[in-house]
Amino acid sequence: MITANLLPNEPKITNLDLQAYLTHLHLQPIAQDLERLFLILRSRLDTPLAQKQPSKLGKPYPLGQCLEISQAFAEKLAAVNVADLKEPAMQNAFLALQKFTKSGGELRQVWGDLRGDYFQNAFILGVWYVDVANDTVNPNKPSVEILPFAESGLRPIQNFAHFAVIAKRYWKAVCLPNLIYPELAPFFPLIVLQPNAAPQLHGMFDYMIALTMGSEFRMSEEALKALPFPEHLYAAMAAQKGMDLGTAREQSLAACSQARALGHHLSEDARHRAIQNALQVNHSLKALTVRF
Repeated sequence: MITANLLPNEPKITNLDLQAYLTHLHLQPIAQDLERLFLILRSRLDTPLAQKQPSKLGKPYPLGQCLEISQAFAEKLAAVNVADLKEPAMQNAFLALQKFTKSGGELRQVWGDLRGDYFQNAFILGVWYVDVANDTVNPNKPSVEILPFAESGLRPIQNFAHFAVIAKRYWKAVCLPNLIYPELAPFFPLIVLQPNAAPQLHGMFDYMIALTMGSEFRMSEEALKALPFPEHLYAAMAAQKGMDLGTAREQSLAACSQARALGHHLSEDARHRAIQNALQVNHSLKALTVRF
């Protein structure tokens, strides 16, 4: 459940006192068994996920696949049948987890900036940070990590400039302002260039979309104004536009103003249309190679 003051997948604990109490009551006594349960569930995912996507952006599974693993884990956990857990300790751990959530304990997938180095998908479980894809940067690490959320170093992405900094460090990516598709700039103000990948409109996370909608697209405007777009890259991507860089920036900024005036920051229909159009654009961009 998402509260009115919580963005989708925002790495933040709501009602800290309650979550601390429920964690201590239900989870702390079975902490080791719960970690083993999560390790078992994760191990059951590896073969099908590796077969589905043996590599991502040139890196072998599980590297770079924290989102895919986290989503699959959430589905696996939701479908657990106690009878399939052969060990009594695993059954007890799962039943304790059920009691925890039924009592109001929080179990929620989150995403953010991990220690200034990575984008990270993980879970908040009470007052714990649970990473079931802990080996997706360094495959020699244990696949599951559980520690107090306050010690995890996971924090929300603040704006698109923050996003661009982490993208550069983690993905070795360049984030450009979206001056190529101005009609989509309010929702998706970034074009991201990554090694071994085609250019893509970015910010396509529920969290980032909600963040800029909540700002009435002013965060998108900030990114469009502040981020540089080197002339040689603009020429490579906008060869058919016949428009100079300054005019293109003005168009994208004007699109933000117009979207705000039309109330698109309050419209789920506008959000849905923008996502569908951006997916089509990204599909068309798969054939484009840009050197950066």
